[in-house]
Amino acid sequence: MDAGEPSYTTSDTPNTEGGFTYGLGFVFVVLFLLIILSYASYIYNRSRRSQSQLPPMITSFDTTTDSDYDEYHFIRLSQGLDEYVLATFPTFLYSEVVMLLNGETNTSNHADDCGSAGCSVCLEDYKPADVIRLLPECGHMFHVSCVDTWLRVHPTCPVCRNSPLPTPMDLT
Repeated sequence: MDAGEPSYTTSDTPNTEGGFTYGLGFVFVVLFLLIILSYASYIYNRSRRSQSQLPPMITSFDTTTDSDYDEYHFIRLSQGLDEYVLATFPTFLYSEVVMLLNGETNTSNHADDCGSAGCSVCLEDYKPADVIRLLPECGHMFHVSCVDTWLRVHPTCPVCRNSPLPTPMDLT
């Protein structure tokens, strides 16, 4: 070879250092874009939620007078049943229910279907002197204090999650 002529031979070990840095740079760019897109989605959803109609059962605990500031300090309370609705559900002494179920014919499985072994809210067995409340739509029974506390917060039966309120009849 001549001294003025460049060498056209390649070395046996390829230069991987440049490929590694480009790959690492690409990974950082993708992660940065994912973070930016996630943050933009969060901001969009938050602004959309604040512009939507607020449900009627929202209470503000903020004491400032600035109305623009107040709209971000709301706490959503779940809607349960009112006291006058709870009073319409029948209550019984557990001993009366057991006697009634034992007096009926073909009730061997009926006591188990009603959940009469124990209260599903507090998980205690019923005692003969316990006052229980029967939910009319599903037939589940609970201690009065347990189910009343539950229904003040949740509008559904603790066992089957169906509404204990009567459904309007279809006229079709």
